[in-house]
Amino acid sequence: MPPPREHHEIDPLLEGLTVSRARETLWNGVQEKLARPERVRPMIIRGHPIASRAVAVAAIVLSIMGGAVTGTVLRYRAPIQWEVSSISGVPTVAGASLTDAGRLGAGEWLVTDSVSSARLAIGGIGTAEVGPNSRVRLDRGRSTEHRLTLEQGSIYAFVDAPPRLFFIETPTALATDLGCAYIMEVDSAGVTRIWVTSGWVEFKRGERVSLVAAGLVAEIDADGNPGTPYPRGMAEEGHAALVRLDGGSNDASDLEILVAAMYPQSLAAPARAPTTITLWHLLQRLDGELRTSVFEALSAISPPPVDVTREGILSLNRPMLERWRRDLVPMWSEEDVSLAVRAVRRLWEWTMR
Repeated sequence: MPPPREHHEIDPLLEGLTVSRARETLWNGVQEKLARPERVRPMIIRGHPIASRAVAVAAIVLSIMGGAVTGTVLRYRAPIQWEVSSISGVPTVAGASLTDAGRLGAGEWLVTDSVSSARLAIGGIGTAEVGPNSRVRLDRGRSTEHRLTLEQGSIYAFVDAPPRLFFIETPTALATDLGCAYIMEVDSAGVTRIWVTSGWVEFKRGERVSLVAAGLVAEIDADGNPGTPYPRGMAEEGHAALVRLDGGSNDASDLEILVAAMYPQSLAAPARAPTTITLWHLLQRLDGELRTSVFEALSAISPPPVDVTREGILSLNRPMLERWRRDLVPMWSEEDVSLAVRAVRRLWEWTMR
């Protein structure tokens, strides 16, 4: 590369250049363009008509879904404070007496004595009546989570909202509302008992889950083991046998007592249809010959679908268990609800998982 030239060397070269003028029409055109600049046209990518319609439809669907999610969050947002009122006696809120109405804030306790009770507004999705001798705390969750801790006592909760928005935690487990009404009690020993009157509740501790449908009862012992749901009003000897099985007895005579209590006539003519939920849970909680006996009892009531095998169920193949569960679910609840309501509940539960 040659070395750069100094200024005194460049000037003589410039003087030697020939100067020429551009045509007037050229300058006139430039000035006209500067006076009236053209708008830049956007580039249009032309695709296949079907593809274009698909993109448009996808955009509309996403817009609707986004609006629906936003609307749901705004509608079901959990307030920081819940309205609380006295039903009877004088409950206390954060240590202060509640004679009429007030608010329960996050982290605060609502306490009733032997002659008092209170009503909580669960945001805008339902109500909870707190019975005597109870201790209840309002907890903070995510934006749409309405959460309570029931340390002792009782709650009657009624929720009119999609599933998985309301939660009650006890000393031993977590109850997740699936769109329902239920009564929950925690006794002095820490045992939790729930009776579902409408819809469904999920009881969970660790990896163990109990699904409790309307008309059924479930218990969680002081060690936090979710018990198998069973029909309310089942004979006492059947309930006692179920408690022993849940406790790990693995006694064939306990299973015989339980089945006889649920089906006093014969397995082919069950006295109560919802009891199939009890056997489905026991399939996964018993071992060896007892699991085989449960499979045979359940098959006598509702044969498994063609794509569900005996070997798969006995080995606890999860897809097969779920496939059979979908066939059994209509027999699990005493609640008389329409097919549309059940479909919406299932869709929402699948979305929230």
